[in-house]
Amino acid sequence: MMQTTRSTGPGYAGQRFVYPALRSVVAGLAAAVMLLAAPTLAPVEWGAVAYAKDDDDKKLSGRKTQALGKKVYEAITAANELVDTEDYNGARAILDKIDKSKLTSYETAQVNNFYGFLYYNAENYPRAIKAYETVLAQPDIPEALVQGTIRTLSQLYFVQENFDKSIQLAERYNREFGEDPELLALIGTAYYQKNQPAKIVAPIERAIAIARERGTTVKEQWWLLLRVAYWEQDNYKKVKEILEILVVNWPKKEYWTQLSGIYYELKDEPRQLAAYEAAYDQGLLSSNGELVQMAQLFLQAEIPYKAAKVLEQGFESEQVERTVRNLRLLSQSYQLAREDSKAIAPLKEAAGLSGDGELYARLANSYLNLSQYGDCISSAKKAISKGGLKKTGNAYLTKGMCEFDSKKLASAKNSFANAAKYSDTKKYARQWMQFVENEQSRLAKLNKSLKKVRNAQQAAEAS
Repeated sequence: MMQTTRSTGPGYAGQRFVYPALRSVVAGLAAAVMLLAAPTLAPVEWGAVAYAKDDDDKKLSGRKTQALGKKVYEAITAANELVDTEDYNGARAILDKIDKSKLTSYETAQVNNFYGFLYYNAENYPRAIKAYETVLAQPDIPEALVQGTIRTLSQLYFVQENFDKSIQLAERYNREFGEDPELLALIGTAYYQKNQPAKIVAPIERAIAIARERGTTVKEQWWLLLRVAYWEQDNYKKVKEILEILVVNWPKKEYWTQLSGIYYELKDEPRQLAAYEAAYDQGLLSSNGELVQMAQLFLQAEIPYKAAKVLEQGFESEQVERTVRNLRLLSQSYQLAREDSKAIAPLKEAAGLSGDGELYARLANSYLNLSQYGDCISSAKKAISKGGLKKTGNAYLTKGMCEFDSKKLASAKNSFANAAKYSDTKKYARQWMQFVENEQSRLAKLNKSLKKVRNAQQAAEAS
């Protein structure tokens, strides 16, 4: 009279991926950005610096070739020797003794260039900036010195979070000395810090284009900046393209999982699964949440056996926690894969851990599907005893059906009578009660007939 159906549990629609780290990526990006922005300075190569030699120790005037006077040259050389031993305070003390009032513009530039280097190493960035600004203020200094100073100042202003000044100097450098990918990236990073994502795109894409034209390295950080810029503008197609580049060149877990999330945003579920599975196949997924997400994606794609194997292996490796939720998910995966016998053990364990009887009710239904009626009755009793059921009437129905199939008709009738007390199972329970009563009546008539036959046989034998 009743047709049992498999209990599959709730369906698994695709969960929305929270874009991993877009904010945490930003935090990580900040460290990378600071590395990008930090000035790379080195001691001055003094062998390339000329100095004037005259018997009166006077500066050469009206000369085309710029040079340091002997005393300045000797002071800077001595300071540089102390730099080689990392005695920056000693080097600065030597520079402090130079009479600044008698310096030429070239000497002023070189002395302040050295000061800038020393203050940078002392992490006194405001003084370093002041020194380098003094260098730029000098007339007719060598182009190479101007070029290096503008670049360094742009980076130092970035470190000091004066992003407008950093951008201004980087743009000046690119106008006067040709576009530099590193400084274009610095401009993009500064716009990121100013929370102007739309302005990040042009300098970063230009940096990437130039690097490709020159055959030089396109840095991972540049793609990260571009990814953030397009994400902030909700341009998921561009984010997808960037992540597809990242997973090829830097196949990190975060890029694979984020790519999966972007495919979800673009409603491309097959690729969503494929990207996440690629991370799983490479052994990049290891946490409880990641492996459970993998199983859920397999369930969403109607591949329940793979979901079950992910969870089973996760339990064995202790990467997946043996929680009620995860054990229930494993059981459901096996049920959907039509592996009912394998679904029993995790569901039984989950039921024991659960605070209510709901999972025992599901376990009873699973035993009913497997025709294991004794275990079905026991589980249904535990479900009812533990309580907290969403549909208590269903538990009584399941118990009654297993009792009926075990030929325990009186107990079955009592279970159905209890099920009839609930509105959602009342009609069906009464049908079962009628069915049980009919069966009892049939058996009673059968027994009466058999008794007559036996009595007749006994009478015949007696005669």
